[in-house]
Amino acid sequence: MQKITQPIDPELKALLDAYCERTGRKQQAVVSAAIAAWLEDAEDLAIVEERRAGPWVSWEELKASLEL
Repeated sequence: MQKITQPIDPELKALLDAYCERTGRKQQAVVSAAIAAWLEDAEDLAIVEERRAGPWVSWEELKASLEL
């Protein structure tokens, strides 16, 4: 296990503390899950942006390629 140290906004820290107190979860677990989710979302966004760049196929071309 690696340790990271980063400053955090006091309001966000208070929310994290309250959440962990309410749910019984450890801060390490919550922060690790949040980082993993953020990284997955960032990767998904990169894929979406790459696909938005094209190349685009017209609906007619797509339909024709699906017809047997």
